[in-house]
Amino acid sequence: MAYDNTLPAGGPGNFVSPNTLFEAEGVGITFLSLDFINAMNAEVTDPRASAATGGLELAMQAIQNQGVNILGRGVLANSNTEMTLMVRTDALDDISGTTTIAAIATAIQGIDALTPDKVTADVSGTTAASKGLSDTETQSD
Repeated sequence: MAYDNTLPAGGPGNFVSPNTLFEAEGVGITFLSLDFINAMNAEVTDPRASAATGGLELAMQAIQNQGVNILGRGVLANSNTEMTLMVRTDALDDISGTTTIAAIATAIQGIDALTPDKVTADVSGTTAASKGLSDTETQSD
């Protein structure tokens, strides 16, 4: 929008908010919400260490083992039981009977049964859900 003597040059009136999805990098992103059910704030040890508190790192490895690259990670929220991750949308299968989201939840639940045990928190009830940049796009496990 050009300056026309009615709006201050460079002011907020000169900008138009696009109402369509726009991604500059060329790949779609999806936000993956994990609910571990139980607090994970003590699960911060490197799983290669002798301590049995490597749950967060093992959860990230379980996700990446499903072929999903983690692009970004939020903090633990909701009494340290939930975390949001940013992943590539094209790595998620939402069509087949066993979707990637369901497989991620199952993989994280499976780290609870590792031998030797590297997770103190009970993650056997972990759920996963995805949300795209559109507020109407949702998928759960």
